[in-house]
Amino acid sequence: MKIYKLTSVTDAVVNAFAKLIPQLAPDCTLPAKKDLEAIVNSDHAMIFMAEENDEILGTMTLVLNKIPTGDKVWIEDVVVDKSARGKGVGVKLIQYSIDYAKTQKLKSINLTSSPDRVAANQLYQKLGFMQRETNVYRLTLK
Repeated sequence: MKIYKLTSVTDAVVNAFAKLIPQLAPDCTLPAKKDLEAIVNSDHAMIFMAEENDEILGTMTLVLNKIPTGDKVWIEDVVVDKSARGKGVGVKLIQYSIDYAKTQKLKSINLTSSPDRVAANQLYQKLGFMQRETNVYRLTLK
């Protein structure tokens, strides 16, 4: 299995996202090729992919924000295809992002995960992420 930073968006990548995103967030609009290209070309976000035998098994996005109190790094949209779960794909994606953050001299990585995603929460804790005492708020704009 190889893990890599996505540098170009092919039809295979678009098709993989069409398969993976509904497994993560069934009600989300699928990203179009131009949406994925905007992320790939951004200085503030990058997509990491997990692939084996020319099949994309999973993906995650690392988001970097520069703010007055320092760099903030977030892991977002971690999803592993249901056919590949339990094979260490999620571990390898998250570890790749941790290693990347270390090379950039970043001091911490944040993520959120729904409590009902038991396996994902256990994975994050196993990799050293600590649950924070904080409230997360959302304002839905219409």
